[in-house]
Amino acid sequence: MLLISISDLIDGRVARSRENKCKGGDIFDFAADFLVIFSIFMLWYLEQKVSLYIVFLILFSFIAFSYIAFVKKRVVKNKIGQYVGAVCFSGIIVIFLARLYFEKIYLDLTNLVLVIISIYLIISIVENIWNVIKKDYFF
Repeated sequence: MLLISISDLIDGRVARSRENKCKGGDIFDFAADFLVIFSIFMLWYLEQKVSLYIVFLILFSFIAFSYIAFVKKRVVKNKIGQYVGAVCFSGIIVIFLARLYFEKIYLDLTNLVLVIISIYLIISIVENIWNVIKKDYFF
């Protein structure tokens, strides 16, 4: 997880410093982040550590992004969506650390992290849908 987060930060800084505007890079980066995040939350769901709703929110977020990126050939940047991956990765790390070191507050901390992640995902999904409607990406 730490290696993925560090490589993500380095990749983003290098792309910005070189003003790299590669749409394929944005899509690949999002897809890679999605696969890692989705896999972890799906595993936690199968182990009955999280509810299915968070897995659906992550999946729906990816579907909304993919629809715009692949079907409409556009990458829509939204203000909240840029940070969803970072929030999810940070939340996963907090949950891991809480489970290892803070057993007494593990459940409370996990629930708080899941609420924060859910809020970010919902706002990002709504913002993507709004951008689709506003910019007429449906057709």
